[in-house]
Amino acid sequence: MKRILFNAAFVMVLLGMVVIGQKEALAGGTITGSVDTKRVKYKRNVVVYLKNVQGTFKAPEKPYVMDQKDLTFMPHVLPVLVGSKVDFKNSDNVNHNVFSPTECKSFNLGTFGPGGYKTVTFDKVCVVDLLCNVHSEMSAYVVVLDNPYFAVTGADGSFTIENVPAGTYEIAVWSEKLKSATQSVTVADGSSATVTFNLTR
Repeated sequence: MKRILFNAAFVMVLLGMVVIGQKEALAGGTITGSVDTKRVKYKRNVVVYLKNVQGTFKAPEKPYVMDQKDLTFMPHVLPVLVGSKVDFKNSDNVNHNVFSPTECKSFNLGTFGPGGYKTVTFDKVCVVDLLCNVHSEMSAYVVVLDNPYFAVTGADGSFTIENVPAGTYEIAVWSEKLKSATQSVTVADGSSATVTFNLTR
């Protein structure tokens, strides 16, 4: 009798673990979609993000990285969660400089040589312009957001935002060249929602 009760209890524990695992697997959903525009080259580097998401979000301990290579900021557009650090590297064989004239996050890291890097903490939600006073043709952006539910479009305009809590949200886009836009999206646990933006200049 004791063995039967033990076996029954063991089975119940296993079933409970399976149910918990299923719930964890279903927790959150995915938003996929694309940004479309007449100029194909403008489909890339569009930041897609959720607005007014409830909760407190801790910035990652590991810094993001923006490199300077072949006289280019890489990536050209870097979205980060507010409070995050960004390491600005120099992978070229020439000196570089990183500075921002943006009012919400103005800084100048000075000139630093090959293999060097300097770190900046982005503590305000805003779009930060980046320039190099050694090479005037170089430019980039850090887009500082208040929640971690964001993505950057690829060359074809596609994007994916994962692990989004179930709910209805306002989803928005930021682009260096195109007009901003928003729309509503509803996400369910364990499922995927699809969004398409048609942007103009």
